[in-house]
Amino acid sequence: MTEQNDELAEEIEAINAIYEPETVSISTSSRSATSSTLDLAAASPAAQQITTVTLHIPEHPNLSFLIGFDARYPDTPPRVVGTASTASRGQGKIAVEALEEIVARVHQPGAVCLFEVINEAVEAFHQLELDKREENQNDHHHGDFPATSDEPLTADFAALSLREAFGLDHPPEWILSEVVTEKKSIFVGRAAHVTSVEQARGFIDHLLATEKKVAAATHNISAWRIRQQSATNGERVFQDCDDDGETAAGGRLLHLMQLMDVWDVVVVVTRWYGGVLLGPDRFRIINAVGRDALARGGFAREEATSTEKGKKKGKK
Repeated sequence: MTEQNDELAEEIEAINAIYEPETVSISTSSRSATSSTLDLAAASPAAQQITTVTLHIPEHPNLSFLIGFDARYPDTPPRVVGTASTASRGQGKIAVEALEEIVARVHQPGAVCLFEVINEAVEAFHQLELDKREENQNDHHHGDFPATSDEPLTADFAALSLREAFGLDHPPEWILSEVVTEKKSIFVGRAAHVTSVEQARGFIDHLLATEKKVAAATHNISAWRIRQQSATNGERVFQDCDDDGETAAGGRLLHLMQLMDVWDVVVVVTRWYGGVLLGPDRFRIINAVGRDALARGGFAREEATSTEKGKKKGKK
């Protein structure tokens, strides 16, 4: 954990000593989407550092949450990213909304608040009887959800949480590449349409917060290219990449996007290391699954570009 989060580290250690070990556990740490100098509108790296923890609510074994802390905590409040485990989708939305209300009420800038949040959450969830509701709903078929008048309201809660946690109005619609396995390493690419730098970062943050296998991968290499029109400044171009520990892989992925002339798209290539070094071949595979995701999503333009060049050569 980074120096900026020393207070959070001490708070987690104290909570795990008071309650059960692993009541709070770190899921991801020091995630920054602004490692490249190519981004023309990047915020400071410290402002982008995020530590995501899994919080297990004492006395409620079916309830756990993903909580995000930026590097300025406790000056800034924690944010409830979502549920890590609940038996019912509908009840999970209610639980997230309840925990968000507790965080907003107890947090004071400059003072750690996770211990107080846990204490209030234990009592609040006893009153809501969510564990009991979940047990009742488990008696239904796995695909059945009770039709209640609360359903539109809980959907609103989910949308509100998505905006507050990631600045998004809707979840990312990722297009996945074919999965490639090479000497026990596994690679998969994802591509999604985006219209702003903030949306691209939000998509990546949402992916890491909601897909545990992706968050636990060895590398999540990302790149994006975005063109924004402004009535005052005209067209503005944003390009950025993140190696995520795989040196130069992000720059190569961005270069691929430039060669393919794709715009308004973010690409993430996930690699799970299999224990055998691949050498330079890893870069070929990273770009291959990135290209496949772009092609499957209809973003690729290299075929049209090649055709146009061929016609020009033929006329000469």
